[in-house]
Amino acid sequence: MRTCAGRLSDCVIHPVQQPAARLRVDRHRPAHRCCAADGALVIERNPITDDPVLIVPEREQRPNIFREGTDRCPFCAGHEADTPPEIWRDGDPWRIRVFPNKYPATERHEVIVETPDHHATFDQLAPDHAAAVIDSYISRYYSLQSEYVCIFKNHGPSAGASIPHLHSQVIGTPFLPRRIEREAAALAHRCALCAIDDEPLIKATENYRWIAPRGSSMGYEQWIVPRRHEPEMREGLELAALLQRATHAMMSVADSFNWIFINFPRQPAAHWYVQLMPRLAVVAGFEIGSGSAINTVLPAEAARRLQTFRTGPP
Repeated sequence: MRTCAGRLSDCVIHPVQQPAARLRVDRHRPAHRCCAADGALVIERNPITDDPVLIVPEREQRPNIFREGTDRCPFCAGHEADTPPEIWRDGDPWRIRVFPNKYPATERHEVIVETPDHHATFDQLAPDHAAAVIDSYISRYYSLQSEYVCIFKNHGPSAGASIPHLHSQVIGTPFLPRRIEREAAALAHRCALCAIDDEPLIKATENYRWIAPRGSSMGYEQWIVPRRHEPEMREGLELAALLQRATHAMMSVADSFNWIFINFPRQPAAHWYVQLMPRLAVVAGFEIGSGSAINTVLPAEAARRLQTFRTGPP
């Protein structure tokens, strides 16, 4: 472990060794069958599409502060003993902590607690603090060394959060998700993200475009797209400032939302971006049955409304 008062990108991280959940995929059985074992994480396969499914019954044991109404938060300062031993912290006393998820979905599953303040939101963090959070994402992304690394935030109970304290998660998988395969192939053929000038624009900065894409699958869906064509993220400061504005705008229209960093490891022709998805509606029968979305908000109107909210913090 390394304690550092500066930015994470300036620190050398010494991972803490901890017992890892076992992950086993039986590649010699049919794609939709997998032998289970006590204490093992199992990957099953959809019998038609062959898409992987993680079978992790232990995650049912996760505490849910929203549901249980408990006053004790394991992510608050002073409750560090409630979490696994930390991998890294920023500052002493800490302002950011990274530790293994107590209820992992895979053997490489980490939690990034972004502030000791139980009530803070991302848009309320000081600019250098927000940049340090993004730097922690970048560092953990390159440290996990998995086939794919997903960085995401669940904000609010409808977005899958079980603890309201500001945090994100990083999961490494031993497979490349089908979505990433499909998008990488499409971007390699013709990079749509390099030609998004006609998409409804919320804000443009020197290195990023913040848009409400015409093909949004839900009202107020937003993307933050780097102008440079790169497969993986590498910069934190400017992105953090834009994410703070996007978070402030998102919280003006939705109580629950997700953000996901879409990276493309070992796919040099692809183009990474951040997807922000409000959880305003339930995915119903048509969407499940057809795989097609129904969006009730015109993307251009969503962009116009989101522009009016971006003048708040920071």
